[in-house]
Amino acid sequence: MWMPAKKQVRNSKNMNEQRATRKAQPLYSGFTLFEVLITLSILAVILSLLFMTFHQSMIVMADTDDRAEVIQQGRLILERVAGDLKGATLFPRREGAPGFRSGLVGRSTKEGLDFMDRLDFTTVTQLSSSSTEKAWGLGEVGYYLDHQPGMNGLTLFRRQDDALDGDLTRGGRSLSVCDRVRSLSFSYFDLDGKKVKEWNSLEGERKGQLPFRVEVHLRLEDSRGQVHDFRTHVFLPAVS
Repeated sequence: MWMPAKKQVRNSKNMNEQRATRKAQPLYSGFTLFEVLITLSILAVILSLLFMTFHQSMIVMADTDDRAEVIQQGRLILERVAGDLKGATLFPRREGAPGFRSGLVGRSTKEGLDFMDRLDFTTVTQLSSSSTEKAWGLGEVGYYLDHQPGMNGLTLFRRQDDALDGDLTRGGRSLSVCDRVRSLSFSYFDLDGKKVKEWNSLEGERKGQLPFRVEVHLRLEDSRGQVHDFRTHVFLPAVS
């Protein structure tokens, strides 16, 4: 088909411009290096915030569990001490009777602001036995603090002696009850409500007497070093 020369030249020029434009355009589109770095920086900040939140949540959960464990342990210890004290027994010593002594002996020691009291007494307790049947009888029970190798802080021990003898404060077997103990304090009240830190049913002005009420104050530490206080009052079954 014939067309004017000017028109042919114009059409050829347009086709060349279209080819040049297509060559200038990229074959594909994507992210620049700057955009990738910005994206990675934002992602790193978000992940850091998520990790910090998760870490703080784990710390709070561990602290809550540790505190709950210490609180439960403290309550169980007070229940056990109270159970032993409620069975405290005192028999008047007669001449010619077997040489065992019954009663309650409480001594107080203090280191700084913390007490390291010791309490020994005769009580109706479950006797140590390898059999599955529970056997109850009169025995000696004691509570005191001491250092145990490999443990943090002081350790609370419970002493039990099923063989009554002439020494109310020794004998039997001692088992650890709890470590991380900061303080153990006993206070004794007579019928008139007078409070004393020591009691001796074997000799002195309170010979042949049991306290009317005993206050037990226990302080335990958790793994973070926080101190938890536990306190209870135990009324003894009878006063001689």
